[in-house]
Amino acid sequence: MKRRKAISTIVATILTINMAIVMGGIMMAWAMGLIGSYQGGTQVQYMLMGEKAQEAIVVENVWLQSGTSIKVFIRNVGTREAVIKAVYVNGTSVSTSPSLNPSGISIPVLGNLTLTISPISYNPKYAQLIVVATARGNQARGEWVA
Repeated sequence: MKRRKAISTIVATILTINMAIVMGGIMMAWAMGLIGSYQGGTQVQYMLMGEKAQEAIVVENVWLQSGTSIKVFIRNVGTREAVIKAVYVNGTSVSTSPSLNPSGISIPVLGNLTLTISPISYNPKYAQLIVVATARGNQARGEWVA
């Protein structure tokens, strides 16, 4: 009967440690690949947030006229051109003059725009919530009473 010798415990321990190191390296490379892809998406997100922050509009004045029309004075106080895409009165999208065509109305830096909303019926006794939205998603809002 021949005697077979098994791998000694020292060699087995060294092999196990080496396997753990190799597996750790593989996991690290895999994780870095994922982190890199998430980092790229985050950079785009921060870039878009920076662009959005550069656009700022304010509704400086609103004239509620005889329950049938509203004039809204909007000013661009940001460092980037603003494009007005929608106007809402009490949560309802309204048509304006000049018309908000599909591409919107642009307001240059430090420029202003007066929109007329008519025909519209509202009760002059109650506050009217007016929201002006831009193409980048910024909003200027406020409540006005006649």
